[in-house]
Amino acid sequence: MTPLTHWQHLAICAALTERSFPNYALYCEIEGINSLPLRKMLNKVWEYLRGQLKSLKNIEKQLENLTDQIPDPDTKDHFGVLPAMDTALALQSCLQAIIDHSIEDSDAITEVMGERLAEVIRLQADDENVELESDELWQRHQGFVSELLTLINSKTSHADLVKKLIPFSSDHGVSHLGICLEE
Repeated sequence: MTPLTHWQHLAICAALTERSFPNYALYCEIEGINSLPLRKMLNKVWEYLRGQLKSLKNIEKQLENLTDQIPDPDTKDHFGVLPAMDTALALQSCLQAIIDHSIEDSDAITEVMGERLAEVIRLQADDENVELESDELWQRHQGFVSELLTLINSKTSHADLVKKLIPFSSDHGVSHLGICLEE
C-alpha cells in the first residue's frame, strides 16, 4: 500500500473527528455548554482540506481556544466525558497538523476511537471478554474505517473528496458509539 500523504492523514483525522462529534455534542448538552465553538473549529479543518482557508493565523488562535474546550475526566463523574475528550483531542490533532506538517496522527486517532468503542461495547455487554467482531457497532465502525481508506486513496481531487467525506463521516448524525442527538 502506498504511504499516505499529509493531506490524507489530516483528512482521515477530520473524518474521524466528524464521526465522533455527536459524542461531544451530547456531552455539551448534558453539561449545559455550547458545542458550537468546536463545530466551527472542525469546519475550519474542512475548509483547509478543501483549499479554501485563506490564512493559518486563525488556526493558532483556534488551537489556544480549544484547550479550554477539552473535557477533563478528572472533574466529571459520567462516562460521556471520555468520548467527548476523544473528539476534542482528535480535533486538536487536526489543528496541530495544519500548522505542523510533520504531524500525522491518523493511526493514533483511529486506534483511540476503536478502543473507546470496544470499551463501550464491553460496558454494554457487562462482559470484558465479549466478542467485538460480532457486535453491530463494531462492524459498522470497521466498515466505516475501511470505506474511509478506500475514499482517501481514490484518485479524486481534494475538493471533490471533501464533498464526499463530510456527509459520509457525519453518518446521518450517528457517532461511532451509536450516539445520535437528532430524532
